[in-house]
Amino acid sequence: MYSCPCQIDECVLCEAQLFSGLSSKQVCEVRGMLTKHHYEPRQTLFREGDTSARLYVVRSGQVKLTTSLPDGREQILRLGVAGHLLGFEAVEDEVYPYTAEAVTSVQTCGILHKDMLQAIEQHPKVSLRVIHSLNQELEQSLGMIRDLGLKSAPEKVASFILSLVPTRGAPLRELNLPLSRLEMAAMLGLTEETVSRVMAELRREAVIEGSRRHVEILDHNRLQNMAGSGSVQPPQ
Repeated sequence: MYSCPCQIDECVLCEAQLFSGLSSKQVCEVRGMLTKHHYEPRQTLFREGDTSARLYVVRSGQVKLTTSLPDGREQILRLGVAGHLLGFEAVEDEVYPYTAEAVTSVQTCGILHKDMLQAIEQHPKVSLRVIHSLNQELEQSLGMIRDLGLKSAPEKVASFILSLVPTRGAPLRELNLPLSRLEMAAMLGLTEETVSRVMAELRREAVIEGSRRHVEILDHNRLQNMAGSGSVQPPQ
């Protein structure tokens, strides 16, 4: 993990290695542009169509990303967890393409849109790291599209549970399950009854444990196999 030379608290943008490859002085210059933010559940980070003023990296907690039609119908795109970038798709756009709402207590690091562009223009290595991070986000989005079209109900639910695992920081023993069964069903293209049945089956088979609002992964490899992700060890 890349350690911020500034030694001023923790910096999730540095932890995400967006600034790896820069000198200590360059990193400190960029560090001065960063701000930390805290959001309570149901508090909005930004809304779809708002002017894209700030970009974020989730430091802890979970953020629901949604898009809406003019008639009010809403679609959940995905959940952002620790390590995910938010709003970076709008780096060259004037508005955010989706709404970001905290579903748990959330900590973020943020940088003004104009400051991020400045850092990218002045430091090519930063732009390469941003491209790499955005490619990872794109792969996740493409994976969700694939899941919706090709995977069975158990595979979809298993993939969703795995998506709750933070990509940065120490692995959590218990994960928040912030969506209702109805919201999960709408997101995965299933019925509420099917989601409830699959979750019950996973508990009976000792793959997971938990309640309607929390889940603990008991058998990580088996869950990955069920999701079609192969058998690999959980993150350390």
